Amino acid sequence: MNGPVVQIQVRNVYGNDLIYPINEAAKRFAAIAGKKTLASNDLANIRLLGFTVEQVPQNALQ
Repeated sequence: MNGPVVQIQVRNVYGNDLIYPINEAAKRFAAIAGKKTLASNDLANIRLLGFTVEQVPQNALQ
């Protein structure tokens, strides 16, 4: 890992894969974007800013 970590979780909701922020950094990016979830282009921009995007499996939080 080469920078601050942004943790996300992909959940399938009604047939759509949605990207949910998990840690505080990811939640702040979603707040800046004015959304509850992030889009793939948001993740690309987050990576360009030097952050590492880490996907957390759904069962890891239960």
